[in-house]
Amino acid sequence: MGVTADRPRYVRVVVDVGPAHLDRPFDYALTPDIDPAADVGVGSRVKVSFNGRPRTAWVAEVTDTPSTDPDRIKPVEAVDGDVRWFDDDDLAVWRWVADRYAGTLSGAIRHALPPRIVRVEREAATWGPPAPPTPADRPPCPSDRWRPFTASPLLKAASDPDGRAYHLRAPLHPTEGEGPLLVDLVTRCVAAGHQALVVVPSPAPGPADDVLAAVGPLAADLRGDVADAERYRVFLRARRGEIGVLVGERGLVLTPVRDLGLVVVVDEANPAFKEQRNPRHHVREAALGRARISGATAVLTSSVLSAQARRHLAGGHLIGVRADRATERAHAPEVRVIDRRTLPVNARRTRLVGPIADALADVVAVGGTAIVLAAAKGSGTSLACGRCRSRFECPTCGGGIGPTAHSTATPDAWRCAACGWTGAPRPCPDCGSTDSFPLRAGASRLAGELARTHPDADVAHMEGFDQPGPTRRPAIAVMTRGSVVARPDWLRSDPDGMADLLVIADPDVLVGRPVVDATEDALRLWLDAARLARRVLVQTAHPDHPGLQALVRADPDGFWDGEHERRAVLGFPPAGSLLRLTSLADDAAAAVRAAVPGTLLGPDPDGVALLKTADLHGTLTALAPLRQAWARDDRRIRVDVDPVRLA
Repeated sequence: MGVTADRPRYVRVVVDVGPAHLDRPFDYALTPDIDPAADVGVGSRVKVSFNGRPRTAWVAEVTDTPSTDPDRIKPVEAVDGDVRWFDDDDLAVWRWVADRYAGTLSGAIRHALPPRIVRVEREAATWGPPAPPTPADRPPCPSDRWRPFTASPLLKAASDPDGRAYHLRAPLHPTEGEGPLLVDLVTRCVAAGHQALVVVPSPAPGPADDVLAAVGPLAADLRGDVADAERYRVFLRARRGEIGVLVGERGLVLTPVRDLGLVVVVDEANPAFKEQRNPRHHVREAALGRARISGATAVLTSSVLSAQARRHLAGGHLIGVRADRATERAHAPEVRVIDRRTLPVNARRTRLVGPIADALADVVAVGGTAIVLAAAKGSGTSLACGRCRSRFECPTCGGGIGPTAHSTATPDAWRCAACGWTGAPRPCPDCGSTDSFPLRAGASRLAGELARTHPDADVAHMEGFDQPGPTRRPAIAVMTRGSVVARPDWLRSDPDGMADLLVIADPDVLVGRPVVDATEDALRLWLDAARLARRVLVQTAHPDHPGLQALVRADPDGFWDGEHERRAVLGFPPAGSLLRLTSLADDAAAAVRAAVPGTLLGPDPDGVALLKTADLHGTLTALAPLRQAWARDDRRIRVDVDPVRLA
């Protein structure tokens, strides 16, 4: 689309200028000074002058009728190349993300696009006509893997996108998990001429590696530290339709491609999927919104649904794809829960109780392998009874209670980080004791104790997915959350790649954290770890806890049946939605209470408040004028929709 002297044209552009009240398109003129051969249209990158400063802008519309007085419109200063970075569908997705997460369109664009590298554009000019991917013979459909599922609609949607979303949960088995199933879905998509995005929470090995191995040169791996030039090169090739599959982390979900047919989000509940910059979107919701707007198929995976995914499933917006219960139970390991309360009082404080210590000794004696899953340092801040180890609970929301800041083990006041309740210490409701202690963990110390107890075993302390494990047998690996997310290489030589025993050492620490999602987060970790062992032992003072019972039954969906009812009373997800506001002064809080539907808890002395609402759209709509006023007054009040942590 060229520009001629006798027919001026205008472009409506998005300028990255920050404040919310300026997050709107601005008109600029395409003058005859612009190269007539320049192909300017939606998705073009241009240079403009804004408030006397040069800015990069993105063309959102080309029009003959500007929305402002043409005499006041400034000209476009330059066009940055011939690349069309996005189209109208991409803009629609980014606008939806900005609205859904109380952010800006310019911020969403910033998340989605890679840096421009001019030398790569010059290189691309020599590539010749785009060559669409021509997949080799697609691997045979693993029909035996799909047989336990009711998956016909999903298999059809992989090659014939329908705009619907699915949640896929594979049985608890390390070699028969979701990897082969995702390979089949992605290869179906590529074979049908579409492109697929596979979004993972980290560079850790997992199902994405299966996809990359199966698709080969048709895929690009953007995980980890990829150079800007290579990232831009892959972006241009994908826009040309030459790459069939992109694998990457959080930012990939908004990346424009030519013909999106499938977007997969692996481990959709992982907190790493929450963006920390404006707009603070979650990959899960962005993927679902993008699939709905563009007509692609979305597939989420996780061992336990997030609260938001549970709401989508209950509302019919997400279709569950599950193996039948017989298959799920057959692949689940044996789980035995040991009640610490039935043990002698002097044994309740030991890190690993007698039956578990004996089981570990038996594994070591036969040269076997064991995993001890410990809570990472800093995971436990809630208080428990010093006599019976029962967790103290918030009287308002049922969350864990922690000591107030800078307090001792016997603090003068308690506080719930979930809802902000504060109050005086109280006796234990189970035994009446007034002693309390913080539920904390020390994986490194535990590994040292086990090494002294079992000198014949190779004891390794593993805090991250890329750390080496034991190198000989017998072996004990003290693992934390970060080391469970990946397939442990040290187990590959064992039958079926599974350990003989998994010990869950600190379940009460994890479910006792003062956060709303503590239980499902802990259950998700336990189920992911349970894929690695044939037998599971759990030590706890709360054997009837819903999360532990869901682990015993291998029934994460059943866990939500009861948890949903409990949270509905509190107005927490999945029954409602939460917004976290920071730097909220008292006058701003009063304005929120007066104009915004929902219940505002706080702000606390640090200016942090929690807004509960059953009408997220109405709340965001009512909040928009306040956000604009705050931006005009240069008040840096931050709004985080669907926060992953409330404290």
